[in-house]
Amino acid sequence: MSLNETALACLNRNRLLYLNMLEVLRRGSAELLWAGEGGVLLYDRGSGAYMLTARDRAALDGMLPLLPADCDLLVGHDLWYRDELAGRFGLWKEELCVQAAWTAPEPPEAPAFGGELHLLGEEWAPYVCEHYSKSDIGGLEHIRQAIGAGMLGAFVDGTLAGFAGFHSEGSIGLLEVLPAYRRRGLGEALLRGAVRLALERGQYAFGQVLIDNAPSLALQKKVGMTVAREPLYWLFRR
Repeated sequence: MSLNETALACLNRNRLLYLNMLEVLRRGSAELLWAGEGGVLLYDRGSGAYMLTARDRAALDGMLPLLPADCDLLVGHDLWYRDELAGRFGLWKEELCVQAAWTAPEPPEAPAFGGELHLLGEEWAPYVCEHYSKSDIGGLEHIRQAIGAGMLGAFVDGTLAGFAGFHSEGSIGLLEVLPAYRRRGLGEALLRGAVRLALERGQYAFGQVLIDNAPSLALQKKVGMTVAREPLYWLFRR
């Protein structure tokens, strides 16, 4: 088998856990660095992240020499080497998260919420940056890039009351509903809309949720997303 075929065979054993890696391979932004029976290592040019899974010590030892000393963004899919990677590269350990994906053959319905969903133009970037609770990560430029990749806005009586988009590696995220409009179904409408948009574009429709974020996990399940049992994690330089 080719290196790509070997990687796909490995990742398809647990598609839900590895859907982020499968997505960057699908869209052609991944540089495949190592693949074998024991795991896969790739570099995603879109996000600047190294993503890996290693089932045993031998696989990890094959990958480590391929990771540059200045590596500053890693996504791991196995807990047993998390501390080792964080220590080796001096990276901060993000909380564990789980992947949630739309696995049904048909896209979700778009429920009524008393407003309309529209794709946002770049002119909305300052407004989104002002109201996004995690705008300190990446700032205005990150929001501009997310809008360029396709960001949905939920408009109620002409006011942008919430939004959702895609992170640079392809996961659904940046979901925010302004306080005055919460508990009115906007979050569900935005998530369903983002799933539909991803599927229309041929992407895998998936997101990542911190394991202690009960409201977000509940929303994923309410919409009909399938949530992975196994966690993954991000390591990055602060």
